[in-house]
This record gives sequence, C-alpha cells and structure tokens, in this order.
Amino acid sequence: TNNVSWKLALPGEGDSTPIVWGDRVFVLAAVPVPKEALKSSEGPDPFGTFRFTLICVDRLSGKVLWEQVARETSPQEGHQQNNTFASSSPVTDGKCVWAFFGSRGLYCYDLEGHLKWHKDFGLMKTKMGFGEGASPALSGDTLVINWDHEGDDFIAAFDKTTGKELWRQPRNEPTGWSTPLIVEFNGQKQVVVNATGKVRSYDLATGKELWSCGGQTANDIPSPVAQGDMVYLT
Repeated sequence: TNNVSWKLALPGEGDSTPIVWGDRVFVLAAVPVPKEALKSSEGPDPFGTFRFTLICVDRLSGKVLWEQVARETSPQEGHQQNNTFASSSPVTDGKCVWAFFGSRGLYCYDLEGHLKWHKDFGLMKTKMGFGEGASPALSGDTLVINWDHEGDDFIAAFDKTTGKELWRQPRNEPTGWSTPLIVEFNGQKQVVVNATGKVRSYDLATGKELWSCGGQTANDIPSPVAQGDMVYLT
C-alpha cells in the first residue's frame, strides 16, 4: 500500500517474466475461456480452453495499452502444479516483440500489437506432463528456439524480421526447460544450452556444434549465465 505507483490485476495465469522496453511492459498469459463462451464442444476437453495472450502495459500508469490473443485452443497435456500454460517470457528489440507459447507457436508483433508473422512447431510431450517453459533467445537479427521434449528434439534459428528458418540441428535429450544463452567469445557468438545429457554450444551463425560437456542431472531448468570467458551451468 505504500510507495506503489500502480497495481494491475492480470487475467488468467502465467509464469512469464515481464520484460520492459522504454515505457512499455510486455507479459504473456493463458486466459481460461468460460465454457458458455465456446462456440461448440467437440469431444473431451480435460484441460479447458485458453486464450494465449500477449499483454502490453504502460510502465508509467499501469494502463493496458493492448492485448493480442495469439491462439485460442485447448492444450494437449496439463502441467506440473507450479507451472502454467504461459511460462515462457517474451523478448523484444524495441521494434518488435516475440511471444513464444511452445506448442501454441511463436508470434512476432510490432510494438502496436500488429502481427507480423508466426510459426508452428507441432506439439510437445513433456516429461511426466510437467508442461513447457523455455523462452526464446535473441541476438542481433537472430532468434533461437530450443525444443527438447519426449520426442524428436531440435534447436533452430530464425530471421527475427521474416521468421525464415536459418538453420536447424537435431538433438537427443529428454524434456528440458532451460532458455538458451547467447554469448560472444573470441569474436564468435555461441548458443549455450543446458540439458540432462550434455551442455552443448552452437555457432549462432551456422548452427554447428562447437563443444559439449556431460555431467548434468535430470530435469535441467536453470538457464546458463556467463561472465568474462566462463559460462556457468547448474
């Protein structure tokens, strides 16, 4: 109640970390759709129907400037009790903002909320139905998505402006929730990814694997961090 400029009740649920650019705040949410609002019901719907939403808020006043529903659908699986259906965080370069909803796709909007492009990658099947959580990584003109689940895995890079796929590398890992880290070393940008089997680093420009290191344990969730010429993973 003291020293609070504003408060805003957000709709739905989400573990998405808000991001800030200038006077705009962006956050993702999965907003339940009441059954009576659905047009029709076809078959069982055990997890409910959600509007996967990107919300833009004025940082100074707390006023919602706009909301965009990327997709309205029923998730194919549930999530662990402390997870949600909107756990990825958005990223922005000050010109566009990218919202990643995992099995519901990747969406690029301008800062006024106009959709520029979107990509679908299929459906994830997560370990023990724990749900999804990794966020995109952005560096320069390149956006990186890591897709580790109980199926065919990959890591891929996309042109941030057009959504064109630049490269894709297969991976062999169980479900992971770690967001890739993009860091520059000796003039080369690397994409470092935490995982149960191995930590791997890829060349951001080509996708070529540069190095790997084993010794991790199951359920890798924390993202890598770096300082100087060292990278730390847990």
